[in-house]
Amino acid sequence: MTKKKAFTPLLYLASIVFLPWWISLSLNKSLESWVTNWWNTKQSETFLNDIQEKSILEKFIELEELFFLDEMIKECPETHLQKLRMESTKKLSN
Repeated sequence: MTKKKAFTPLLYLASIVFLPWWISLSLNKSLESWVTNWWNTKQSETFLNDIQEKSILEKFIELEELFFLDEMIKECPETHLQKLRMESTKKLSN
């Protein structure tokens, strides 16, 4: 009977120490595998395929060029623009 009474506090002590550790470890492992699986699933989805990406990139470059042209026209004085137009029409006429 005394052995049983001595064993009970050790059992409680062991459950207080090891049970939280075991729960933490098992949750950690299961959550880690769940998060890794979820992350890998989301990473495999492609937003754009190569053809769409190339097309969008070309449109973006064209838009950028138009933006720079617009900025150059705004900075350029009007007389210089008229000279450019005259030169371009002369070149086209020849």
